[in-house]
Amino acid sequence: MKPRTELKTLLEAIERDNLVAIRKLLGEGKVDLDAEVVIGEEYDLDEPDEIPLLFYVIMKGISLEALDLLLKAGLDLDYTNREGLGALDIAIKYRRPDIVRLCKERGISLDQSRRKSGMTPLMLAAAFNDTEMVEYLLQEGADINAVDRYGMTALDYARKMGQGRVKELLEEHGAKHRHYQD
Repeated sequence: MKPRTELKTLLEAIERDNLVAIRKLLGEGKVDLDAEVVIGEEYDLDEPDEIPLLFYVIMKGISLEALDLLLKAGLDLDYTNREGLGALDIAIKYRRPDIVRLCKERGISLDQSRRKSGMTPLMLAAAFNDTEMVEYLLQEGADINAVDRYGMTALDYARKMGQGRVKELLEEHGAKHRHYQD
């Protein structure tokens, strides 16, 4: 099989949560876990996008069991792209609290940003109106008044994006704003 064909076969096995097939493919050692997955080809885009395999499988709803197989085979949960975006950011965006907890268990900070923008996980959860994730991150010690490179706090993101429930939750916990006052 060609490398792209092997990757496609792995992705199909992941989508079906076929752990036996995933184990077999990974055991053969022919799948490049550092490969980029092309997305957008089905829309006949002039320039389809390429994203890391790690981000793709989180977006597609990989099971923890299948992800564990990939991690044991060498997929790097701690990978960040050139903008500093990592598995934690993708897990928050796609509402995967199970993967957020896995990131914590594997030593990835739930409070520190690795993004060039300085946007913290709490800010991201606030922007996406994920009250459960905001609560969890606060319980885990996230700095409610951390400021990114643009001077924005989690409360500022909630207000900017019109996320009323998160705004109220953050205010109940003593969040301060720097921009976007009522």
